[in-house]
Amino acid sequence: MQSRLSLFVKVFMLMVSFLLFGQTIDAGTQDLNPLREDIEKIVREQLDGAEVSISVRQKNSGHLIYSYHGGQVIKPASNMKLLTSAAALETLGNNYQFITQLFTNGKITNGLLEGDLYIRGEGDPTLMKEDLEQFAGELKAKGVHTVDGHLIGDDTWFDSELLTPGIVWDDEPYYYAAPITALTTSPNTDYDTGTVIVDVSTESVDTPPTIKVTPYIGEMEIINKAKTVKETDAYTLDITRLYKSNQIVISGNLPIGKTGREWITVKNPTIHTLSLFQSVLEEAGIQFISGHTLKVMKTPKKATLLVEKRSMPLKDIMIPYMKLSNNGIADILVKTMGRVEKHDGSTKAGLKVVRSYGKSLKLDMKTWNFEDGSGMSHKNSVSSNALTDMLYKVQKEKNWYKTYYSSLPVAANAERMIGGSLRNRFKDPLTAGKVIAKTGSLNGVNTLSGYVQADSGKWYIFSVLVQNKEDTIPVIDKIVTTMAKEL
Repeated sequence: MQSRLSLFVKVFMLMVSFLLFGQTIDAGTQDLNPLREDIEKIVREQLDGAEVSISVRQKNSGHLIYSYHGGQVIKPASNMKLLTSAAALETLGNNYQFITQLFTNGKITNGLLEGDLYIRGEGDPTLMKEDLEQFAGELKAKGVHTVDGHLIGDDTWFDSELLTPGIVWDDEPYYYAAPITALTTSPNTDYDTGTVIVDVSTESVDTPPTIKVTPYIGEMEIINKAKTVKETDAYTLDITRLYKSNQIVISGNLPIGKTGREWITVKNPTIHTLSLFQSVLEEAGIQFISGHTLKVMKTPKKATLLVEKRSMPLKDIMIPYMKLSNNGIADILVKTMGRVEKHDGSTKAGLKVVRSYGKSLKLDMKTWNFEDGSGMSHKNSVSSNALTDMLYKVQKEKNWYKTYYSSLPVAANAERMIGGSLRNRFKDPLTAGKVIAKTGSLNGVNTLSGYVQADSGKWYIFSVLVQNKEDTIPVIDKIVTTMAKEL
């Protein structure tokens, strides 16, 4: 009788705790009162006025052992990529490769290609200038030195909507809001697709700053309003692209000895890729007869394939994508899922695939609201309980979970493609290398969800979501460190 009464009292106290504080404690696992009290104190003292959702599960069983407003939906920011990536790996597979092809509708006679050149893309985010140089080399090897025709880009694998719905106008110039087409190039091996890198440097106070654009300026136009100033003057350099234009504007003051760098989006990645390819062909000694133009249209069915490039497999793309939280790759994966599964290379179709995958995992998709796959949209929302539920269930995906887990940033690991966005966080020996998680950040939003090995040696799944407050990363780190210390 006494044991039954004791059990009744314990269950009653758990119910009261949940009703009063929005938190759950599993009394059958361990005494979490110190953890509850410490986290509640952190939230009360350092997150006053913010909306907070926290969830912790056992990694092996998925059992929910603690939550603080765990059912409350919050903007996930880039934690949205956790679901997008899982859906992409399931839908496309570890070994999926993006294909870019070069065709012609003409014939090669005595070094003259009489006909058009078509470069057809399927959204490869890893396509770079070096790949276009290889295309030019292959064309040169076939004896071509003159083209009597047009250079045409085929980006019909995706729809014509360049921007995902959640991108606002003042984000458009910057790499994290890059436009997406099926024919796009990246300036670096981070694969910041649809962008160019603008570097600004100084020589003397008497001359304006020097501008360098990588890999190619193409159809973009530089407007240099910047001034070189004395070493002791204020640094006010600004690099941006004017709204809905091809004009990159550099303004402000750059002190001697200082430099500036920004990743700026191109207006239309297809047009920019064509412009870059034309330059590459000319550098290789392949000239177009006067009067040719750059066009965008579908490749004819009877065109002849000259050469193709296959990207690295998706399992390798996952590393720069997730470690560095690459929004462009996320948006490309969504459109690719739509194209592969529904023959519709649109964000809308791709998100239907993401939602269907969530349902196949038996996730409660009523708690997931999203209008993109990257997390850029402020209309996205999900609860911490839903995120930890998903992170538990994807562990059972034998075909690709190892790839998925390996793509997550590792706390305090200085190697950029290991530590990623967590390389400068959790440096305490208690947590260094023991927090494997995805970061997320928007204006007024910070999130972190993943796996943590506690001081006890046991592994847990956690999610901490905070919105309506700026600069909360140190507080989130304190909460997760508290978990590691007390679980």
